Amino acid sequence: MLKAWDITRIKRLNKDILQARFEAGTADCSEYIELIQNVVDNRSTPEQELYLKRHLKMCLKCLNKLNLDLELKKAIQHKVRYKDVPVGLANSIRKKISNSV
Repeated sequence: MLKAWDITRIKRLNKDILQARFEAGTADCSEYIELIQNVVDNRSTPEQELYLKRHLKMCLKCLNKLNLDLELKKAIQHKVRYKDVPVGLANSIRKKISNSV
């Protein structure tokens, strides 16, 4: 059975490993999927962007994913148009939804 200090050492070791991967930009690609989405959605910190940038210098697969996601976001933004919905229609839809629940 692991003691509390063993668990603390393991957590510290895992943190050190992640930090080393951060500094080297050598983490597994699966670790970057969420980070790519955060960058695309402007929810990343400058440190996270630097971390990703280091990895992208070595990984064409992730670079292609980032570029594809950025282009997809642009295309969606270009196609989406906001239109006012008639008040009667919106109320009718809300009423049907509330009645179906």
